Amino acid sequence: MTASEFARLSRRVAAYDGSQRALADTVLDIKVTVDEHTATLDQHTATLDQHTGLLTEILRRLPEPPPGP
Repeated sequence: MTASEFARLSRRVAAYDGSQRALADTVLDIKVTVDEHTATLDQHTATLDQHTGLLTEILRRLPEPPPGP
């Protein structure tokens, strides 16, 4: 292998390594975002469950509507 071929292959490997690191960093960023969104959705689900419980209790306490005509 000539010195120029070796240099060319070294540059290709370095570029590949840089691309691989960039992809790995992006995947980690996406995972952090997904985890944050999952936590937010869990909080929203808990809030909706509370609201559902409150609405169920309110509806239970309301008198029955009068029969229709």
